[in-house]
Amino acid sequence: MRMNRLLLSTCISSLMAFLPAASAAAAVNRCAAAKPNAASYTWNFQNEADNIFEDIQADAARAQYHADQLQIFVRDQQVSWQSQAIELDQVRSAVNDMGERLCRLETIRGAVAPWQQRTIDRIAPTIRLMADNAQDAIVFGNNNQHILWSPTYRKYAANLYTEARQLNHTAEHAVEFAKVNTEYRELRKDLGTKSSS
Repeated sequence: MRMNRLLLSTCISSLMAFLPAASAAAAVNRCAAAKPNAASYTWNFQNEADNIFEDIQADAARAQYHADQLQIFVRDQQVSWQSQAIELDQVRSAVNDMGERLCRLETIRGAVAPWQQRTIDRIAPTIRLMADNAQDAIVFGNNNQHILWSPTYRKYAANLYTEARQLNHTAEHAVEFAKVNTEYRELRKDLGTKSSS
């Protein structure tokens, strides 16, 4: 009986170590679409998508910074797992935030402009891939704290940096295009000409 309690206690402790890893992908993979309400019909979904692209860019820049720090730490065998875990946790947090934002974008996808739909389609797989890589890095780190310089772990760190940089770049272009598009519409309105879009 005592052995069973110890085993159960050990299993729970192990499960707790993996809990942060499981939450990395959870926000990206579980997306419950909100049902429209009376206010939904007056929302400006295109402006909302533009604002979400800005938020995703900020999250991607944050993830890129911490993934870059992680890559630096991985090259130094003297850096502890705890220091690397802090950077990984920051990446995981940014990925979770992007996952929540992606969920909203996918919910309103049918009501946004075609260019916004294409942007959503471009960023969605990268956010999901980042969630998988963050989870894999956390699981690997939890299980192999003494070999964090291994090629497998280095690959996770490199992938996270590359994906964050790609997301940052894509979101930045979307934000720039949204600003130019808004200025164009305002200029057409000021000039009293009809907009073609």
